[in-house]
Amino acid sequence: MKTELMAKLAANRDHVLNLVDGLREEEITSVPVIGEWTIKDAIGHVSYWEQVIHEHVRQAIREGKPRPQTRDELDDIANPRQAAKRKDWSWARVRAEFLDTRNGLIAHLETLTEIELMAQVPSPWWGEQRFYSVGDMIESDTLGHANEHVEQIQAWRAGR
Repeated sequence: MKTELMAKLAANRDHVLNLVDGLREEEITSVPVIGEWTIKDAIGHVSYWEQVIHEHVRQAIREGKPRPQTRDELDDIANPRQAAKRKDWSWARVRAEFLDTRNGLIAHLETLTEIELMAQVPSPWWGEQRFYSVGDMIESDTLGHANEHVEQIQAWRAGR
């Protein structure tokens, strides 16, 4: 499970970055692609939530469960706050944050045992009443979310 998951995370990271290769910086930073978000905004958004997920993984390993999502982490509060935080960041800074975040998660995953990855934990997400493994948390929450935005960027690229 671990080797496959690390490969999926690395391949997705590369796919995200390849998706923006060949675009002018102005297209990445100024053109609305997902609602009012630019590609830079979307990648910054993915990075923020991956940092949250990485913390959930740390808590699950250290404490046996991730802490539940707080009200100020609800999408309609956290997303605008995080977009505003990164508004004046350069594309290079957002790209570096994405790489650091994803590579940090991959490096942490490398230290986990298969038993730790199979540990069942409650979902930390608001209103979700389910258990899943730490490995599934990493895969579904990280890759599922990133792929949602990858598909939106791909649709924009196909339609331009």
